[in-house]
Amino acid sequence: MRRWIYLSPHFDDVVLSAGGLIWEQTRQGDAVELWTICAGDPPHDRPLSDYAALMHTLWELGDEASYARSLEDAAACRVLGVSTYRRYTLPDNIYRYDPHSGEPLVKVPDDNFGPLEEDEAHLLLPAADFLRKNVPPGWEVVSPLGVGGHRDHQLTRLAAERLGIPLWYYADYPYAAQHAFRLEDWVPMEAERYTLPVGREGLQAWQEGVLCYRSQLHMFWGHEEEMRQALEEYLQAGGGQALYRF
Repeated sequence: MRRWIYLSPHFDDVVLSAGGLIWEQTRQGDAVELWTICAGDPPHDRPLSDYAALMHTLWELGDEASYARSLEDAAACRVLGVSTYRRYTLPDNIYRYDPHSGEPLVKVPDDNFGPLEEDEAHLLLPAADFLRKNVPPGWEVVSPLGVGGHRDHQLTRLAAERLGIPLWYYADYPYAAQHAFRLEDWVPMEAERYTLPVGREGLQAWQEGVLCYRSQLHMFWGHEEEMRQALEEYLQAGGGQALYRF
């Protein structure tokens, strides 16, 4: 039996990216845990930014959006057989503010992407410290590659790499399904590969796991069947069945 810790920038990223693979791992007797890094609440001493307030409206989750999303995540973990889930208290980037100007970090959708701001570097230290103090010896740690350039995905990867141990990486979905993505741009040819075929039952479990994130479905797809078809096409193209170590 192998023991895995998957690091998710947000509540849905790991299940979106590798839900079928995780189901297959748990079915074969592996222990899988899912740790979400940007799972903190919005700051209590500041109002929601206009962008964050818009996201809450679109998600239809009310004022306790982080808690509601954590319940969606717990439901998805049960579907996939994940034994344990943990959450770190770093806020999603839509809740963060520039410490000098006081302006929201994310004002428009494109602000979610791009290099980490210099003033965000201090977030790496506590996130890496959380991992260093809590990852048990002998567990395999799986990080996002950071495909798509979302700042929280980059932050999660950089924090994981500060552990100084060999990591596995997963390709971030849905960004990895977009035409601009080329695996060779992210994974060296000599990288070690762990592959586990995802069968029909695994695909169905993956789809049901993603379905648990009701607040997020319409952010990516028009309706449930579109989601199911998109995941099936991604799987048929070889996606969601491999991890990489380099």
